[in-house]
This record gives sequence, C-alpha cells and structure tokens, in this order.
Amino acid sequence: MAKSSKATKKFQKKHLKRTIDHRKEVQKHNKKIGSRKSKSSNGHENSTNKNKNEVFDDMPVDEFFEGGFEEMDGKSSEDKNSSKSSDEVSDESSAESSGEEDEETMKEELKSLQEKDPEFYRYLKENDNKLLDFEAINPLEAMSDSEEEEGDDEEVEDKASDEEPASNKASANKIEVSNELLEEWSKGLNKPSLKLIKNIVAAFKAAVNVNRAVEEDYKYTVTDPSVFNELMLLGLRGLPESLQKLVKYKSHPQTGARVVPEKNPNAKQVANILKSHAASYLVLLNGITNTETAALVLSSLQDIFPYFISHRRLVKEILSSVIRAWSTTTDTQTQIAAFAFLANMSKEFSKSILENVLKLNSTIFLQNCRNTNIHTMPMINFCKNSAAELYGIDKTVSYQVAFEYIRQLAIHLRNSINATSNAKEGYKIIYNWQYCHSLDFWSRILSKHCNTVDEIKSKKKNESPLKELIYPLVQVTLGTIRLIPTAQFFPLRFYLIRSLIRLSQSTGTFIPIFPLLSEILTSTSINKKPKSSNLPAFDFDHKIKANQSYLGTKTFQDGLIEQFLELTAEFFVLYSKSIAFPELVTPAILALRRYSKKSTNSKFNKQLQQLIEKLNSNATYISNKREKVKFGPANRTEVQLFLREISWENTPLGQYVVVQRKVKEDKLRLLREALEEEERAKKQENSLSDDNAIDEIESSGSDGESEDQ
Repeated sequence: MAKSSKATKKFQKKHLKRTIDHRKEVQKHNKKIGSRKSKSSNGHENSTNKNKNEVFDDMPVDEFFEGGFEEMDGKSSEDKNSSKSSDEVSDESSAESSGEEDEETMKEELKSLQEKDPEFYRYLKENDNKLLDFEAINPLEAMSDSEEEEGDDEEVEDKASDEEPASNKASANKIEVSNELLEEWSKGLNKPSLKLIKNIVAAFKAAVNVNRAVEEDYKYTVTDPSVFNELMLLGLRGLPESLQKLVKYKSHPQTGARVVPEKNPNAKQVANILKSHAASYLVLLNGITNTETAALVLSSLQDIFPYFISHRRLVKEILSSVIRAWSTTTDTQTQIAAFAFLANMSKEFSKSILENVLKLNSTIFLQNCRNTNIHTMPMINFCKNSAAELYGIDKTVSYQVAFEYIRQLAIHLRNSINATSNAKEGYKIIYNWQYCHSLDFWSRILSKHCNTVDEIKSKKKNESPLKELIYPLVQVTLGTIRLIPTAQFFPLRFYLIRSLIRLSQSTGTFIPIFPLLSEILTSTSINKKPKSSNLPAFDFDHKIKANQSYLGTKTFQDGLIEQFLELTAEFFVLYSKSIAFPELVTPAILALRRYSKKSTNSKFNKQLQQLIEKLNSNATYISNKREKVKFGPANRTEVQLFLREISWENTPLGQYVVVQRKVKEDKLRLLREALEEEERAKKQENSLSDDNAIDEIESSGSDGESEDQ
C-alpha cells in the first residue's frame, strides 16, 4: 500500500470531518426537496413515463449508448436547455414556497402547544427558550458561514503548527548532570521522595542510553565520565537502598519470599517508576563487558526484583537477558554471577518464575551451541553443569519441562527416520552440535538428580520423578547413534557413548554400550589397510563428523583404536566391583579374542590382548571374592553392598583405567599449551603488523612534509 502524502494527512486531520458533515447536510436538504417535488408532480411523472417508453422501446442498446439517450420526447437540444432552465426555476420556487410553508406550520404548532400541553410548553420555556423563538435558517447558508469560520481557524492552526518546531527547539534545553546535582540527590536519598526517585531514574536512563541520546529525547544529559560513574553507582546501589525507606518489603509467611506491601500508599507509584527503570537494566545486561559491572547490575536487580514479579512479560525479558549473558560470555566469573542471580531468584520465587527460567535456560543455551570447538567447549560444559543445578529446586516442575523437551527430541528423531522424500537432508536435523549437546545436557541433569549414592546418603524414601525419564532419553540416544552407522559419524557415536556412560554410572542403570562399540570392529576404517597421510591427529573430543580427507587414513584409524580401547575400559570399569562382573564380561572377552585372531594390525592386537588380560584378571578377582559370601542372588541389599569397602581404583581393571586417564590428561595438557602458544604468537604478529602499519603511515607523512618544504 502506498504511503500517504503530507497534504493528504493534513487534509485528513483538519478538513475531512467537516467535509463529510457538509456532504451529509447537503444530502438531507436535497432529499427533503426531492420528497416535496414528488408529491407535487406525481401526475406529471405518470404522463411522461409513457412518452419515455415510447421513445426507448424501439431503440437498440448500441444506439442508446452511442448517444440515443440524449434524445428525450423527440425534442431538440434547444428545447432541452429551455426545459432544464424552466425546471431549475420551478425547483427553486418550489423549494422556497415549501420552506415558507414549513416555517408557518412550525410556528402554528408551537403556538398551539401552549394550549394542548401547557406543562411541556413551560418546560421548554425554562430549558430551551430558543426553540420557541423559532426562525428558519437555510442549512446551506449556515454551512457556508461555518466553513468560513473553520477556514479562519485552520489558518491559525497552520501558523501555530509552523511555529511549533521553533518552540520545541527553544524548550529542548536539557539539564546537565553535575557533581553538585549528584551530591544533592545522594543527600536527598536519606529521606527520599517520589519526585527525587523519578529524577534519578530519568538521569540514569539518559546515562545508560547516552549513545542513543540523539534519537530519543531525554530530560537529562551526561557528558563528564566521572559524573557518569558516580551516577551509575547512585542508581545501582543508592537507589535500591533508599527504596526500602519508602516501601519496606514484607516476607511471605509460607515461602519467605520478599513481597511488596499493597497497603503502603507509595507502593503503586514506586512500582510504576521502577517499571520504566527496568529498561535501563535491560540495556546494561545486554552490554555486559566485565565481571564488576555484571556483579553490580545483578545485585542491584536482585534488590528490586520483587517489584517486577507481577509483570510477566517484563520478568521474561529480564530473565532472557541474564541467561543470554550467562550462556554467551567467555568470562567464568561473569557466568558465576549470572548463575547465582538465576539460582537465588528461582529459589525465592519458584512458583512464579522457575518454569520460565528452566525453559529459557534450555532454549537460549542450545541456541548458542552451534559453534563448538576446543575453545568454547569448557564454557559450554560449565553452562550444562550449572544449569543442571537449577533442576533440583523443584523436581516436579523440572520433570514437566524435561519431559516436554525430551519428547521433542524423540519427535525430531522420528521425523528424521521417516524423511523418505528428503533422506539426504533429513539426518541433518539430528546430526548437529545442538542436538548432541541437548542429549548430553539432559543426561547430565538426570545424572545429577537421580544419583543412587546421593539418595542412599540422604535416606530419601521417595524416588525423584526425573528417574522416569532415564529410559526414554537412553532410547533416543541409542536411536541417534544408530541412525547413520558410518565411519564418518563415529566421532558423534563416541561423544554420545560418553554421555551414556556418565548416566549409567550416576543412576546405576545398566545400558548395553559394548554392542555399540563392537560395531566399530566391523568397519572398513579399522579392518582395511590404511593410507599414509600427513594430517594432524583427529580431535574426537570436539568434533562429531570426520572430513572425507581423514577417512581411510592411518591417522584416523589410530584415533578410532584409541577411542575404542578407552571407552570399552570406561564402560566395564563401572561394574568392576559388581558381583556379576564375570558373567557380564564373558561375551565381550570372546568377541575380542575372535577379532584379534582375524586382525592383521599387530599394534592393535597387542593393545587388545592387554585389555583382555585386565578384564580376565578382574573377573578372577571378583570370582575369588564372591566365593566367600554367604548370601544368594535373591538378597538384593547384600548384592548392592558387595565390596563396598573397596575402592574401584584398587581393582585390576580400575588400575588400568587410572593409567589410561593420566595418559589422556597429559595429552590434553600438551594440546592446550600448544594452543596457548599459538594464540600468543598470533597476538604478537598482530601487534607487530599494527606497529609496522603505524610506522609506514608516519614515514609517508614525513615524506609528504619534506616534499612540501
């Protein structure tokens, strides 16, 4: 739709209503005259209709539209003109005569009203005497008079509107915030008033939006940096403290949460002022750059948060900004400050905001997980572990949120499996970092709050409702692993197997992980003779997909062998103290021995033989221990307490795993040191290039000056 012009808008604003009213009055007047004409000329119309029919009956449609309709009763144009003029004269005379008749009848009716209904006549005389002194007025004349008056008014308005910009410029003198004004405000906060709080909030808003001061008009302006810092401290520290002097919080009798007293006369006005003040907090939260600013803003926001709790949309915006700062910042201390705010507010106002916090937490966090590498992985893992703490505040609410999100993951997996029309692109919904991080995130949550050891220590009789979600999450994870069982996605398989091992270790749930690992032994990436390459070692910890250049190379094959041995040992060490370990490990030992006989990779065969020996020795160790027990398999309590006094590190398999973990930690440490050295070298190169560029600019400038001389 086209944009209205300035003249159109001006006409709509000043003339449209008057024009419409004028047209309505004219239509009423014409209708009144037409009705009188019809009464006086009924006979004449009946006689002329016959003549019209006679003229147009024998005329074709084409001739009619070509101009035949101009011929009326066989008359010439001169006759028509004369008849039109006579009609106009008759219309005017009839209008005047009918108007005079109406005036006379109206006057007679008003006079007879005094005799017929004296009480009503007396009422009109007292309240509407103008009606009794009736004088007829032509509406067209009256309207023309009003048009002249309105035209004069519009000219005055146009002049005033032209003068408005000049007056606005003259009245746009902003108040400069100075140190003296800040001292006056800080002293006034000892006995605060609503006007003072409103002025501080307005100045604080102008300071926060100092970069947008040109676009928006503010009452105050801040130019001095020292004044800006003092105003920030006054708004973030002094203002929340002074508000307690005006409106003091009350504690909820059941939950202990802070509540704004409704009976306080200042409570409503303070709430309205702080509602506008919330926009400044949102600007600060979206622009956090260091830990000190984050801690100051979040502690101030925590002090006045009860005023916002009744505004759901505002609370959602504040929580979204805090969670975004928590999930995107690279500073660990800022992450801790943001998480502390979320945890404190969720515990205090759990019924009001906990569900929103959990949902926003999952959504915003996963949106920022697309870019995953060795630099961002520590921050992502910190977010996962800290967010898992929030799900322990109210496990009933946590179950509802977790169920909804795990169900959504299952729906995505089903749609990917059923995507027959676009099978080449369907797997991309599942095989990405966001989906894998989501599965790992929920495994961490269930591992944290369904821990069997913690439940035994705390002596809780009721199981956590989150425990019911272990089975569906495991099924979705297994379906994801087996969606595309090719060597290209073995890194994704290893990543999800680690999350399943963590889940099994914490919850005590048995998950059949070794079959997923044994499928790797049938892959051509391990069985075929590899190609030699100069590629660097593949990073299985921070990648979920192997490039085509790595497939079939010795570098990739060595990485697969290392991952297989590590994860197989990590899985079986979970049950290194289990009384059923010999029966559990027997199928795996047989499968590994069978493979080692067929394999031609001598290095891998030696490593497999070492793993088989550790599994056999641990099975023998458990068999010797359980020969001395006096209880049967039906006694589940004694079965669970079997070898409880012995640490898993002291078992034969445990000792092997401890050594493997130390070797891996050393490799990661060396890798981090190498990365840090690379970053330092890049910074030095950038600084040197900047210095060289500055020197070139200076030298070129000096050369130009010498030439001018």
